Amino acid sequence: MKNGEFQFLVNGTHIYYSVVGSGTPLLIAPVTWGVDGHRWTSLDTLAEHFTLIRLDPRGTGGSGAVADKNEYGIPTLVEDIEALRIHLNIEQWNVMGQSAGGWTALEYALTYQSTIGHLIIVCSAPTGKFHKNTFRDPLHPLFPQFEKISQDVRSLPAAERVKAFNRAVYQFDVQSDESKRTIDHIFAAAAFNAQRNQFFVMNELNRYNVTDRLREIDLPTLVIGGKHDAHVAPEWSEVIAENIPNAQLVMMQHSGHFPWLDEPGLFFDSIRYFIKQ
Repeated sequence: MKNGEFQFLVNGTHIYYSVVGSGTPLLIAPVTWGVDGHRWTSLDTLAEHFTLIRLDPRGTGGSGAVADKNEYGIPTLVEDIEALRIHLNIEQWNVMGQSAGGWTALEYALTYQSTIGHLIIVCSAPTGKFHKNTFRDPLHPLFPQFEKISQDVRSLPAAERVKAFNRAVYQFDVQSDESKRTIDHIFAAAAFNAQRNQFFVMNELNRYNVTDRLREIDLPTLVIGGKHDAHVAPEWSEVIAENIPNAQLVMMQHSGHFPWLDEPGLFFDSIRYFIKQ
């Protein structure tokens, strides 16, 4: 598959995507809360073994704007992903999603299951009601820091507020100074769509719940959790693995929300072995 950065048209909107590497195709399903799908450049390690495919959700990165605010939702992103698969003439690809990107991946799998060879869900949850045992939980030891950050950014303009908040709280979820610097660099440089973020908070958190449908997924599935994840409690990775028939669970003992930063060797080896076994 030709490597590079491209655009294609979906119902009048240009969708930006990139292709890098060779081998069996692996789509990285993006999150929908306001950032593009290309910020995790450290995932390029996967291109050493697979054809790595990424796209920017509407209103972020190189993709065009939405015509209606409902296009910020995961269902529209799912249709854009499927349109990309058809555009690239891929019969079947592997799909990976982390955090809210796992929401995208699970909804895509439930809608277009036959297009997926292997499914990988990283540090995610099957419901938008996942805040128990995270820093948003008043009983969590990080809750006072979360409260302080929320207060500190409250007076900033919307886009700056979203950026400053996420830049700060994602420091909770990496286990080494090097990883913290990587997270800070990524979020310092990231552009945020405040309207998309608002839609996610006001709509998707309430709408998204696939818990009762996980047993419909009949795919080779790998679930990776981080034992020290403060964003999405590791128990949710266990729930996903328990409810998808024959899913494999890898609980990374020294990782938070970004296991490819905390334990890169184990993370990338687990994915490579799972897809190629």
